[in-house]
Amino acid sequence: MNPAAFIITIQTHYLDQFRSFVKEQQQSCSRGTAEVKFQLADQDELFRQLCCIDFIKNDGQIEPVELQPDIVRFEPFSGRIGSAELLVEQLQWNDVVIRHTLASPPHDELDTWFQHWFDPNDDRHRDDAELGNIIHSLWVRPRELTVDFGTASPDAFWSLLAILERAGTTGLRIKASTVQQLS
Repeated sequence: MNPAAFIITIQTHYLDQFRSFVKEQQQSCSRGTAEVKFQLADQDELFRQLCCIDFIKNDGQIEPVELQPDIVRFEPFSGRIGSAELLVEQLQWNDVVIRHTLASPPHDELDTWFQHWFDPNDDRHRDDAELGNIIHSLWVRPRELTVDFGTASPDAFWSLLAILERAGTTGLRIKASTVQQLS
């Protein structure tokens, strides 16, 4: 299996669903928009306490709506990222748990990565772009990061793994935060 091609497949599958989801939401309300950023003051594990909601309806009252995507089923696979072992057990683009062996992740590098991929100041925002090419959240817990990669490109995934590898992790295990039942 070619891991890079597989990640592109997972991301493309998610983006196809996201586009359809946004279109359906726009048709079901008179006012609404996709990829709305919020600060949540009571969420300490949420990086910078910032997140992006998939869609916000605003027909008299604000209603956040999150996409519940289909899951791509696959056999787990392993490989290497530099000197770190990589195991991909499950991959859902909006719910990626990255377990690592570091006592704590490199905060400065995570901050730089987040600045680019979440784009809190909308420095990369383009009015003519269909989607924002941004992550929707980053949760930092002991030996674990949970990322909603949102509409970000696969480069966001690979660059985050590279940060952890450069910081000295010896292992990376990828799964989802919710256990998916096989049908």
